[in-house]
Amino acid sequence: SMSINQILKSELIICCVPDSRKADAVRRTIEKEISPNIPSTILNNHNNVYLFLDNSSASMLKEV
Repeated sequence: SMSINQILKSELIICCVPDSRKADAVRRTIEKEISPNIPSTILNNHNNVYLFLDNSSASMLKEV
C-alpha cells in the first residue's frame, strides 16, 4: 500500500482498470473536481498518468 504523496512522486503512473465494478470510480476520477472525498482525482495533478480501461470500466464515461 502506498500513500497518495508517494504515488504522486512517481515519474510515471500507469493504471490498468478492468471490469464494470470500477466504472463509477473511473467516471468520478476523470469527470469530477479534485477532492479529498474522491482521492483518485488527485491523479489529474500529475503530468504523466496513463489509464488503461476496457469497455466495461469506461462504460459510465461521457462520450466526447
